[in-house]
Amino acid sequence: MKTIAVLQIFLMVFVFDAARADHFDSRAFLGMTAGVSVDAAITRGKKDNKKVLVLALDPKKNNQSFHIKGMLEFDETKQLIRDHFLLVITDFKNKNIREFIGGDGMDRPMYFLFNTDGKMIEKGTTAMGGAAGATLVKTWVGTK
Repeated sequence: MKTIAVLQIFLMVFVFDAARADHFDSRAFLGMTAGVSVDAAITRGKKDNKKVLVLALDPKKNNQSFHIKGMLEFDETKQLIRDHFLLVITDFKNKNIREFIGGDGMDRPMYFLFNTDGKMIEKGTTAMGGAAGATLVKTWVGTK
């Protein structure tokens, strides 16, 4: 009887955990706070001469933050992001990126890179490993 009760509790915890919305905590993972407004980040990026990296995810799907963490896995990559970019975390409904999604699937989180004058210059999926993420970010900052 005790075993059945423990199993039921375990299953309830597992189901509730799986149903919880996925969340990427940029402060804990990257050591920097992410904005939520693409417009505000682009305005600040013009002033600070920094590109804006937007990470878009579907908070209703699981494992979204897993892919972002994989892309930004290495300490060197995290440092390059902190030094050279303003970061925005949003969802796919954001008006500033909705037009750029097009026919791309939204099963995986996506990145959108805006230059200092607010033009979107690159987009892609974050479903890549740390090595590919490091190469991509180094290309963005001109160190590769």
